[in-house]
Amino acid sequence: MNIRTTLGLALGLTAMSMAAPASAADLVLYDALDFAGPVAKAFQAKTGLTVDVVEPGSTGETLGKIAAEGKNPQFDIVWIDGSAVMERMAADHVLQPVPADEYDKVAFTDLGKSLVPQSHAFLPTGTSTTAIEVNTKKVEPGKLPKSWADLEAFAGSVAAKDPNLSGPAYQWLAGFFQTNGVDAGKALLAKTLTNKSLSGLSSGGKINKAVLTGDAAVGINQDSAIFAKIAAGEPVIAVYPSEGSVSLPQGLGISAKTQHMDAVRKFIEFVTSADGQAAMQNGDDTDYFFIPIIKGVNAKPGRETNITCTHLDDAVASAHESEWKQWYKDKFVQ
Repeated sequence: MNIRTTLGLALGLTAMSMAAPASAADLVLYDALDFAGPVAKAFQAKTGLTVDVVEPGSTGETLGKIAAEGKNPQFDIVWIDGSAVMERMAADHVLQPVPADEYDKVAFTDLGKSLVPQSHAFLPTGTSTTAIEVNTKKVEPGKLPKSWADLEAFAGSVAAKDPNLSGPAYQWLAGFFQTNGVDAGKALLAKTLTNKSLSGLSSGGKINKAVLTGDAAVGINQDSAIFAKIAAGEPVIAVYPSEGSVSLPQGLGISAKTQHMDAVRKFIEFVTSADGQAAMQNGDDTDYFFIPIIKGVNAKPGRETNITCTHLDDAVASAHESEWKQWYKDKFVQ
């Protein structure tokens, strides 16, 4: 999906050349999150500043667009899932550190504070994690998986996303290796993801579809995607594996080349305000079901928040991003 939505005065500027300034808008936002457009609209209504919202598609496609722009980036802010990819872009000087005083303005919960990266590569705005999605009409209660290792019993019928296309999937893969060890993790996945028609899906929506139709018995999916389906009345549950899952922060990163730092700061401050957080929850798709990390903000009804998650070693994950994505593609993608 290619969507470029320009709000207010920025409408109609989608064909600007790569060499030109990004947009006549006050801010250019690249994202792969369901709520980014509505939040930008609420921001404009609040501040009068215009936002050019550019949604190349998945997180992988957004990262691909940024990579293709090279030294001539056209965005001011990027808003996606996954800490490892943010860390890598910061290390590559695609992003600049978020100013320390912007963190000081946010009333983070303890969980939120724990997600703030030492590098200041991004500012977390919410989080989720990865769980095992189970269709309760397809899997008997006594046969529910309890761990990642239990998925071997479902070999050939496990749906999973391609980390080359999905930011949440790469965060999961790197976390899976962190938890199990790289060699043991690779061996376990080789015994589990034995059906390439299911193990290289492009989105959480396709995982949901595979599990709900019965094409897959279980799926490895972002838990917010599962809770969106639960809220819609679908017969699925989220099982958190006993080995643990890594947290999956949604983060705002600032382009190293932005010329609109004042607007960037205002956008960060709006997103982390009560109005911004309300806009982030005013919908029914996957990303609206995030775990709040700002004091005074409650999760959407039915969204589990009492989850024990570990945090990813972003430096290790970002250092191996290309290698591990290629390995996954070679082994599990058609």
